Amino acid sequence: MILDVIYQGNTLHSYFIFLIFMFFGIFFGKLSYIVINKYVKTFTKKTKTKLDDIFLNAIEFPIIIVLFVIFTHYGLNNLVLQDSVYFWINESLKVALTFAGIIFTIKIVDDILLNYMLPLVEKSENKLDDQLLPIFRKLLKIFIFLSGILLILSNIGYNISALLTGLGIGGLAVALAAKDTIENFIAGILIIIDRPFTLGDWIKWGNQEGIIEEVGIRSTRIRSFGDTLITVPNARIIQAEIENFSARRKRQVKTTIGLTYDTPVEKVELAKEIIKDILTEHHGVLDPIRVSFVEFSSFSLDLRVEYFIRDFGFDFYLNTKDEVNLKIKERFNREKIEFAFPTQTIYYKKDD
Repeated sequence: MILDVIYQGNTLHSYFIFLIFMFFGIFFGKLSYIVINKYVKTFTKKTKTKLDDIFLNAIEFPIIIVLFVIFTHYGLNNLVLQDSVYFWINESLKVALTFAGIIFTIKIVDDILLNYMLPLVEKSENKLDDQLLPIFRKLLKIFIFLSGILLILSNIGYNISALLTGLGIGGLAVALAAKDTIENFIAGILIIIDRPFTLGDWIKWGNQEGIIEEVGIRSTRIRSFGDTLITVPNARIIQAEIENFSARRKRQVKTTIGLTYDTPVEKVELAKEIIKDILTEHHGVLDPIRVSFVEFSSFSLDLRVEYFIRDFGFDFYLNTKDEVNLKIKERFNREKIEFAFPTQTIYYKKDD
C-alpha cells in the first residue's frame, strides 16, 4: 500500500497520522474559541463578577495555540525523528506555548486594569492619574512582553546573564541610536510632573491648537478643531511656548463700537453709560469693565469696549456676547444713537 511507503525513516501512514493530530489541534482550538464566544460568555455575562469575563477574554485566543501544541506534541510520538530535529520541533512548541502565555498574561492584566483601576481613576478629581494610567498600561505590557522573550530565550538554551551583560555593554550604542525616543520619554515624564496641561485641556503651541486627548510615552495626541488627530513628539511640545486656554478663569472681550460723526457729545457720554450699565448688570460679565472714547477714525467716533466673561464654556461665552450686543443695539435704537458705517462725503466745487 502507498501508506506503507517509507520516507525519511517513517511511513506515509505515520506522517498522515501526524497531520491528523495537527488538524485536530486546529479544529478543537477553533471550536473552543467559538464555544467560548457564543455560549460560555453569554452565561458569564449574567454573573455578578467581572473576573470570569476577563479570564475568558484573555484565554480565547491562546487556547487555540495551546490545543494545537498539545495535539502536535502527541502527533510527534508517531514519528521517528533525528534527535536534533525532534529537539528543535519540541523547542518550537515550547516557544509557542510561552508566546500563548505572554498573550494571556498581557490581556488579563490589561483587562483587570481597565475594569477595576479605570473606574477608580475616572471617579478621582485628580487628572494626574488619568494621564498616568495609559502610560502605566503600556509600560506594563512592554515589561511582560520582554520578560516573556527572556523566558523563551532561556528555554531554548541562551545564557540570559551573558545576554544581559552584553546588553549592558551595548547599552550606550542603543541609547545613542534611540536618542530621540529617550528624549521624548523624558519629556513625557516632565509633562506629567510639571503639568502645563492635563487631559481635556484646550492648548495652543506654535501656530496650532486643539484639545489634549492623551499624553503617551513618546508623544502627545491632540484633537484639532477640524477633528483631525495631531500626534506631537513630547520633546517638541515641551520646548514650545504653550498657551493653556482651559486654565484661564475668564475670557476677555475687546471690541470697538463706532458712532456717527454727527453724534453730540452728550450722546457719546450717554452711549458710554449705556454700555457700562449693560455690562455691569449682566451676570456673566466680570470686571474690569472699560468703555472709553478712544479715536476719531476715518468715518466714526470710536468707543473701545473691554470686559471679561465667566469661563463657563464656549457656548456660554457666545451667548453672553450675543445678549450684550443685542441689549446695546436695543438701547441705542431707543436713544436714537446711530452706529457708524463706512461712508464717504464728496464735495463738488461749482465754477462760476
